[in-house]
Amino acid sequence: MNNNSHCVAHICLSKGWGGLEMYPARVSKYLPEQGWQAVAICLKGGKVAQSFHNVECDVFEVTSQASAFFKIRKLVNWLKNNNVSVLHCHKSSDLRLAAILKKLTNCRVIFTEHMGVTRPKKDLLHRWIYSHVDQVLSISDITLARNIKALPVKPEKIKRLWLGTEFKKPDRSVSDIKQELEIDQQQLIIGLPGRLCPGKGHQVLLDAFKLLQDDDDFKDAKLLIVGGLSAEDGADEAFVKELKNKVDDYQLNEKVVFSGFRNDMPNLLAIMDIVCIPSKNEAFGLTAIEAMAAGKKIVVANSGALPEIIADTGLLASPDSAESFSRAINKIQQEHYYNIANLAQERAKKTFTIHVHVKKISEFYNNTLTSDT
Repeated sequence: MNNNSHCVAHICLSKGWGGLEMYPARVSKYLPEQGWQAVAICLKGGKVAQSFHNVECDVFEVTSQASAFFKIRKLVNWLKNNNVSVLHCHKSSDLRLAAILKKLTNCRVIFTEHMGVTRPKKDLLHRWIYSHVDQVLSISDITLARNIKALPVKPEKIKRLWLGTEFKKPDRSVSDIKQELEIDQQQLIIGLPGRLCPGKGHQVLLDAFKLLQDDDDFKDAKLLIVGGLSAEDGADEAFVKELKNKVDDYQLNEKVVFSGFRNDMPNLLAIMDIVCIPSKNEAFGLTAIEAMAAGKKIVVANSGALPEIIADTGLLASPDSAESFSRAINKIQQEHYYNIANLAQERAKKTFTIHVHVKKISEFYNNTLTSDT
């Protein structure tokens, strides 16, 4: 490790694999450009741990949350050997471990609240836990408001920090990607990237796509649903079955494509003409900024954090209404909106790059080290 660098330990004892779990390693890859190195505390053999191995970060692996407490002495020595000065948590359930480690190491604690608290956490236990948190980061304005209201933390210790994304270009041609997915080269593609589970709006968009079949401009279009189809890849398998049954009932099997889990999202975005995100209560919208970075026309739900993320660079629709989404999809294809994708890309480059995010989060790390607790 560079002796001139500070070190942060990400704590993420999650079995899942969504945006929250992908975030820590993605950020850690770019922290050295701001003078910070990263290590991680994760579940043994999990995808979070593997993501850190992939970016060559040292990982302390535990078999469960309970086992982390049993190994507390080894964990403390490991943190000291790595010169860790900041503990960065991503799940509220990991804060108890962070609180104990803080008392034993004098590290500072930062908590990124990825979801937005909906229930007050001001009982005695939570007051003790959050008394050890030096900084809470909210990923959007809407989650910031929720966190200020619900958490037992002084409002000045809760700040908003939007997430960032990498501007990766496709590594294959559009024609090759379409050929792999058995999509005709000239077909219009409406895409929905995201975890297949209730609440992400897949059924509303499928209903909207069904309505669009009566429109001559969309009768040859395809709906591309990107995301894992098994529990191992983060999907709700019962929901996937229900969604596929609905596709069958609508007789849209030839027009709806399930890509399955993909590691090449830039390639998938490259072939989409319109990206739709009907998720009703999105805490941020990482998929939205990825679509913006790719320069795509975007239609998102008019609720949650999505409106603040896309601002005026996309169209809004009701996540409860297939008719609303079908109208917005139709509208964004009209000539008046020919430049909206370029506006989205410009906003993403200015506001949502991973480099902008890492610079700001490093400032929080630095400020936490110099502030009084």
